[in-house]
Amino acid sequence: MNPIVGWSLGGPVVRPEPTKAWLGEPTWSRSQLLRDLEMRLGLPLIEEGPARRVPAWAERLAALMPERPFYARSFEVDRLGTARALLEWRDGLVEAGWDGTAIADGGERLATFARLEALATELPPGRADRLAAAAQELAAFPDLRIYESLRLVEPRAHFSRRWRSVFALLEARGTRIEQLALKEASAEPASDLGALQRSIRGERLDGFRLRGDGSLLVLRGDTAGDLAELTAALVGKHRDDAVVVRCGDEGPLEAALARHGLPLQGHTTRSLWRPAMQILPLALELAYDPRDPYRVLELLTLPVGPFRGAFGAIMARAVSKQPGIGGTEWLRQKEKARAYLQERTPERADERFARLGEWLEQPGAPASGASRTALLEVVGRVATFLRKRLTDELRPIYAAAHAQASAMNDLLARDARATISRDAMRTMLDGIVRSADAVDFSIEGAGRVEHVNHPAALLWPARTVVFWSFVTGGGAARTGPWLKSERRALEAAGVAPQDPTELLRVETAAWRRGLLAASERVILVIPRTRKGEAVAPHPTWDEIAARLGIEKEAASATITRTPNDLLAGRHAPLVPVEELAPLALPASRGAWELPPGRIAADSLQTSPTALEKLASCPLRFVLAHHAKVRGGAIAKVASGPLLNGSLGHRLVEELHKAGAFAEEVDEAFEAHAKHTLQALVAKEGATLLLDGASFELAQLVPQLLRAMRSLRRYLAESGWRIAGVEEQVTTDSDLGTFNGRLDVRLERDGEQAVLDLKWGASTYRALLEEGRAVQLAAYVHGIHAESEGVHSLPPAAYFVLSSGKLLTADTRMSEDVLEGATLDTTWKQVERTATKVRTKLREGKVPVAATRHALPLLDALGVPEAEQAGYYALEDVTKACDYCELDAICGRAWEGFR
Repeated sequence: MNPIVGWSLGGPVVRPEPTKAWLGEPTWSRSQLLRDLEMRLGLPLIEEGPARRVPAWAERLAALMPERPFYARSFEVDRLGTARALLEWRDGLVEAGWDGTAIADGGERLATFARLEALATELPPGRADRLAAAAQELAAFPDLRIYESLRLVEPRAHFSRRWRSVFALLEARGTRIEQLALKEASAEPASDLGALQRSIRGERLDGFRLRGDGSLLVLRGDTAGDLAELTAALVGKHRDDAVVVRCGDEGPLEAALARHGLPLQGHTTRSLWRPAMQILPLALELAYDPRDPYRVLELLTLPVGPFRGAFGAIMARAVSKQPGIGGTEWLRQKEKARAYLQERTPERADERFARLGEWLEQPGAPASGASRTALLEVVGRVATFLRKRLTDELRPIYAAAHAQASAMNDLLARDARATISRDAMRTMLDGIVRSADAVDFSIEGAGRVEHVNHPAALLWPARTVVFWSFVTGGGAARTGPWLKSERRALEAAGVAPQDPTELLRVETAAWRRGLLAASERVILVIPRTRKGEAVAPHPTWDEIAARLGIEKEAASATITRTPNDLLAGRHAPLVPVEELAPLALPASRGAWELPPGRIAADSLQTSPTALEKLASCPLRFVLAHHAKVRGGAIAKVASGPLLNGSLGHRLVEELHKAGAFAEEVDEAFEAHAKHTLQALVAKEGATLLLDGASFELAQLVPQLLRAMRSLRRYLAESGWRIAGVEEQVTTDSDLGTFNGRLDVRLERDGEQAVLDLKWGASTYRALLEEGRAVQLAAYVHGIHAESEGVHSLPPAAYFVLSSGKLLTADTRMSEDVLEGATLDTTWKQVERTATKVRTKLREGKVPVAATRHALPLLDALGVPEAEQAGYYALEDVTKACDYCELDAICGRAWEGFR
């Protein structure tokens, strides 16, 4: 066995002499070499993760707190963060050769580490402990020869003291320890790349000027996506003996390679956001008040979560309409969900339905602290749910999430605190427990262009070297924590922490080696942003610029190309460019066609909202009420005026049920209204309790309380009284069955009236003045049909919650009226238009309101111009599109791009 060992090996690698067979010559990282040593020495793999090691180390740190050690103040502020940092220091000392004993003249910090190491409490082993154990076991077998040779990519002197001792023990047992001889390439000396390589090797470049010969090419663009197509084309052009150094963000390049018909290189990434990995974080977040409705929606709609499928979608509609848990809409949809489960999965209905109470309806803890016992119950619930799903088919989906829950359980079990704040819980989860889950996005294809993830894995030259995403974040060395005096004491004791400066030299040498590995060309791909964040070119670019004198913009332009410049013809083409005409967007339609009879007459049930859609845009009506097309719950959570209006509706309803509008004392009414509103916000407007919403809440509360005072005053002065709130109105009409939910029904001396609650004023003022108050007309028609002996339609008005004002065109409601058509006229016009639309729908013709090719609705319905005044129609047809989410279907969304 003759392994090659390097710091950045263990993944894709371009091996020395790639055409030669290399059986028995694996390329390993240090971790892989350690694991092989352990197996050959008979040592078990025992390495605990941070979830067990950090809290165990924190217990040791806590044991010394009465002495006020150097870390005391940090530990009091952030127990686990401090423990994690100091555990890294301790592991670094162990790998540097420390055996846990006191360091002479080492100072207070090193003396504290010695006292910590001497404590008897358990500390699960880490990688440094495994390395020390392997060295100790290896020393016990002086005649054991494990490898014929080890070839090291980095100089032996740059390995840690503990690794150097292992190498010495192997060498004493017959293993040759060699420095791998890395072959370099030499580009044509007069070329741009050749000049750079000569400079790196120490030659002076007197009088050199960039030629722009393509041997050194810089591709710049705004994003990786902008550069991926050009890079893939260049890789395809120079694919013979080429290698790609993938410095990050491989996804766009993989997609571009596929589009160019090139074999995929294989793309694996690590993600925290896979659905199963979200179950535990969401469950823990929702253990605290206030519960974020968006997090509730995420849990309800997770495709692999506890409420997956239609069950969760039903409950998500409740949260979308009334953000919170336990409100009227929640209870209404909860009954629908129960009925759905009993119908679809009766054998599991009770178990699934009970999860609502267990996961979401339990009282939440204050953000300042949940009991550790309660959090353990939450984690246990999640672990049980995931464990039941570790079947053969689903194990890859749930296994990582189950491991995460188990680690969080271990961490909480070892924590000494009785209560844990939300912020502390997040620190525990994200900083210690939560690990990214590997996801294979593509599989490497046969004949792919070689690739490595770091230039240190480029062990053999190539004609073309492409540095993809050549930006910051490529793995710079970290600085060490030890002072000069501490380092001197450590070195005197035989402990040699690695010098950060030396580590940086090794890193720099690896990037230089990547430039020296190209015999014909180097291509540097430098996006300005990565995943939405601005990034700078890799530090190696500064060295390149300095060596070649590229500080000036004109010099940089000689070797720099952008996709836009190439497409505009401002430079000679790097690859063949074929101009393709853009695909035409689908044409919008003036009308859609269905088979006649597809929409049957008896299916045309109407509600006030549906009736308005029917008479304004028949396509919108058909899509929403027959095709059941609607936006996702998370995309339309009630907010702003919609949420404010909903809370105002519910406040009127609750105050009416409690008889508060009959309160004789103003102060009692005010207190009642304030208390009721507070309870409603918690259950049905919880987005107003989240961080950043305090201003909106502080503005809304006095507005609604003022509106309630105004409504109470209006009732007292006008003689009207509230007879019903949120009443269901069902009646038959020429249009079919009418179903509506009345905001407020008023009574006075045997007379009835409709009061529709709205948040804003301007829209509804215009509806009354223009005769477009369809919903009011529908409501008064509904209650009129239920009244015997009454010939005229009841009066109606809008009550504006934001200002406490009444808007009406009927003197029976107020002396201050607006000029506009009567609701009787509006109703008759709507009836005529809706009847015509219904006839068209039966025929399979579905007119569209406001696309470029749409006729005015009455013209599309065949109504003669002389008769159109008797029909309902919008003067501004775009009003039919207000609040519509379906413009991508009818074509209005993209008409402006044609």
